[in-house]
Amino acid sequence: MILGGPVIVLSLARLADALYFTFAYYGRVRKSCWVPAVFYVREGPSCVAVVRTTYGSVFGVPNSLLGIVYYVLLLVWALTWHSAISGSRVGLIILSTRFTDILIASGATTVALGFYLIFALRRILYTDCPWCYAAHGINLALLALLVVAR
Repeated sequence: MILGGPVIVLSLARLADALYFTFAYYGRVRKSCWVPAVFYVREGPSCVAVVRTTYGSVFGVPNSLLGIVYYVLLLVWALTWHSAISGSRVGLIILSTRFTDILIASGATTVALGFYLIFALRRILYTDCPWCYAAHGINLALLALLVVAR
């Protein structure tokens, strides 16, 4: 499946991003030479400041933590397409239409939440977060790839 490669690359990028923001949410991001300043500024409009608002979690669970689960599932799905053992029972479950439909529904929910978060970012928090815009754009691309793969 030719779509598996882009799904893997985009999922890995978003997984790294989600891991970073989960650490930021829990206050584990420290100023260091490899972290751009926009991420570790604690006051004003920064990515860490945005993550720590009420918009940074759903039912008390950080958005990024939910994202980690979603991106790992996407990676498992995409890697199964490339796996030589995709004929195994586990491979058949992962490649099943039902599992793909669950991923599409999760992706659609993620994209809908992303539109709301961009609205909140711009109209309620009055800030810009190019990193957030890129992340939500990647989520939209992942959803499109899943729909095409279906």
